[in-house]
Amino acid sequence: MKSGLSAGAVAGVVGGIVAVTAVWITNPTVHTSSPAAMVQWLITQIGLNIVWGAVFGWIFSKVYTLVPGKNATKGLYFSLMVWLFFIGLYPVTFFVLLYGPTMYQLALGWGIVGFLVRLVYGPVLGALYKK
Repeated sequence: MKSGLSAGAVAGVVGGIVAVTAVWITNPTVHTSSPAAMVQWLITQIGLNIVWGAVFGWIFSKVYTLVPGKNATKGLYFSLMVWLFFIGLYPVTFFVLLYGPTMYQLALGWGIVGFLVRLVYGPVLGALYKK
């Protein structure tokens, strides 16, 4: 794909599926929701991943030549840099993991699930985007 927006949106769908799966496995409270709430949650999660995927796909297209590697590896490097940037913006994540079991889901979402999503999103983005 020549468009970073399109490649990012498609990679965002894949990232959204990973996010929903990871949260489903790690968060038992999701299982107790009503069917309507579950559908709304699924649509919201995948929709948000499409939006951020498209935005970061556009950014990827602008910094493409600066990122090392080729194709999927280039996308992986980019997505992990994005993840590190956001973890740097939210240092509370690490304190939550250490001190606050009441904020466990917040840390799980920002740290662990975010990492898993970017492990998949990046290579898909890199494989789809063609300069």
